[in-house]
Amino acid sequence: MKKQPFVLSGGGARGFAHVGVAQVLREAGIEPEAIAATSAGALVGAFLAGGMPPDEIRTLFIDQIKLTRMLRWNSIKTGLFTLQQLGDFLDKNLPSKTFEGLEIPFFVTATNFETGKQQVFNSGDLIQPVLAACSIPAIFPAIVIDGVPYVDGGLSDNLPTALFADRKQDVIAVHVNPLATIAESNSIARIIDRSWLLSTRRQILQSAEGCAMFIEPPGLTAFGMFDAHKLKEIYEIGYIFTQERLNINGLKQTSTTFQ
Repeated sequence: MKKQPFVLSGGGARGFAHVGVAQVLREAGIEPEAIAATSAGALVGAFLAGGMPPDEIRTLFIDQIKLTRMLRWNSIKTGLFTLQQLGDFLDKNLPSKTFEGLEIPFFVTATNFETGKQQVFNSGDLIQPVLAACSIPAIFPAIVIDGVPYVDGGLSDNLPTALFADRKQDVIAVHVNPLATIAESNSIARIIDRSWLLSTRRQILQSAEGCAMFIEPPGLTAFGMFDAHKLKEIYEIGYIFTQERLNINGLKQTSTTFQ
């Protein structure tokens, strides 16, 4: 097995494409040597770093992640929905509840909601930093760790390749927020999504520059951040696109039947 650093972006439900990408890389003989991730990427990355195979992560999430179960009303003042259900899911299913217990070095990034600066977590409790990395402001309340409120890491850097700056040429960076065309931006939600992606696009391309591989499945433009009922389709897009990328590079692939 060849081992390389993985960097996984945020992207809400689109982040489930990370699992499909990881499965193809595993079939190609590539495993993560270390993982840096934020938001939805941190959610997937915690399981990968714990040693859970991608196909098992796929089954676990599809069987148990239901948006209606995960979204519970919280407060219009601090965040519309609580992350308690997601925290319970992590507590029940993560292979390790601490960074030290993981099989693979793991770095979670969140955003300090007071200063706007990126915060990197890589020791101690694992669940709270992952929840912080996933906490979209106004949608979810900030997660307070050691007296400091933290929110979605994508606000400060949605593709934290800088954590592997000394060996960026080995990094496999996966970004699950391809820029949709204007024609695809045909609703208020899609227009807002496109506007946010436009504001971060230059930073993403700079972060991806110099990496061994940049994987960004264009088919993910068909999905929104909260399309958790379409995890199978999102997984398949990540899987098929990565398979095509590796085939272009001359790597032999095995086939998978989606159910």
